[in-house]
Amino acid sequence: MTVSKQIHSDLLDMVQQHDYSYMYSDDHRSWESGMRYEKEIQAKIHTLCGIHREDADGLYKEVIELVQEQYTDGLTHKTIKGWFKPYIG
Repeated sequence: MTVSKQIHSDLLDMVQQHDYSYMYSDDHRSWESGMRYEKEIQAKIHTLCGIHREDADGLYKEVIELVQEQYTDGLTHKTIKGWFKPYIG
C-alpha cells in the first residue's frame, strides 16, 4: 500500500471514530483530546490535498457520505466542511 493510500485509509477511520461533540464537553481533558484528534485529521487532509494533490472535492464528498449527520444543528457536517475549507470552493 502506498503512503498516500495508507493516509487516506487512516483518515477515513479517524473521521468515523471522531467525537464531533467534544467542544461541548465540561471536562477539559476531553476537550483537549478532541482538539488534538481534530488537528490530526486536519493534518491528514492537508497531507492528501495540499502535498499529494489528491482531489479535495472528491475526498470531501467521500468523507461527507461516510459520516452520518449526528446532530440536528448540522454540527457533524459543518465540522467536516471546515476541515476542507482551505481546499474546496
